[in-house]
Amino acid sequence: MRRLLKPVLSRWEIDPPLFGAEEAHGELKPIFESLRERSLLRPATPAGSHTCCECGERRRVDYLPSKGGGQAGFIHCPCGVTPVPEELLRRWRIDDEALLAAAFQGISLAIVPHITDRLWQVGKANWAGRSREVWFARCFRRGAAAAARDIMQRRPKAILFAPTEAGAALWRQSLGHLTISLESTLTLSSEGIVFDVAHVEGLLIDAGLGPATPVRRPTKKRADRAANIESLSREMVEHLRAARDHAFAAKERTGEPELLPRPTQKALGERTGLSESDVSRCLKDEKAAELRLYWEIADDLDQIMKFKGPVNRGRRT
Repeated sequence: MRRLLKPVLSRWEIDPPLFGAEEAHGELKPIFESLRERSLLRPATPAGSHTCCECGERRRVDYLPSKGGGQAGFIHCPCGVTPVPEELLRRWRIDDEALLAAAFQGISLAIVPHITDRLWQVGKANWAGRSREVWFARCFRRGAAAAARDIMQRRPKAILFAPTEAGAALWRQSLGHLTISLESTLTLSSEGIVFDVAHVEGLLIDAGLGPATPVRRPTKKRADRAANIESLSREMVEHLRAARDHAFAAKERTGEPELLPRPTQKALGERTGLSESDVSRCLKDEKAAELRLYWEIADDLDQIMKFKGPVNRGRRT
């Protein structure tokens, strides 16, 4: 239902962002009541002009006192003086801060206007693994863009949003910030306006603004485990060399090679000064691929006879 919001977001780029009765009963009809119920549209001053239903010309509305009190609207044209029903002159304005709160309801909101009717700080969001300042700009005008540039230069990592793709392109070109359109980000559901976080995070990552890869320093426990794996790997290489020599010697004596039994984990631990449980943990460690390979070869006579040295030196065929 993204297309239903398009007329609202397009009108947000116009100053002032007003809707008349004709639009309320026309293109906005499917969502008009929903917008009003959520206080996203607020009543504005009545229209100052109206289209004559006879000649099709747009004429100024004059207001005269009515019999029941208040004022009644009339238009004057060659067709005559024609009264205009009050409901046809009603207008509604987009409530900027209410619509911002609805659009960005999933973030930590702190809506602060910085340039009247143009630029707002919306709040902070945790997207793509980082905390981001979220800003919003509408209705691009060069004068406001210059003032916005002075503000946004002090916030180079802020993420800026604009109502439409066309508006986002103008602000992006003027300010240099990543600027995302709400028309590509928002949809309307029965529960309200839905913000597409995955879409925004994808744009951030594509722009090189994804999470920084932390430099992990090995803990002492990790370092000890790595040293134990290295020690066990050396011991297994020695065993494989001995097993290879044993197999070929047996083949010369009897015509058949013979497997030198692989040491148990307990025996391997005794040779390296480790406990049996230490050996077991090392063999299961995700960093111990080479050690596990030696362990498997040690139980395979054919592989033992092909063994020519440690695999990390490229001497195994």
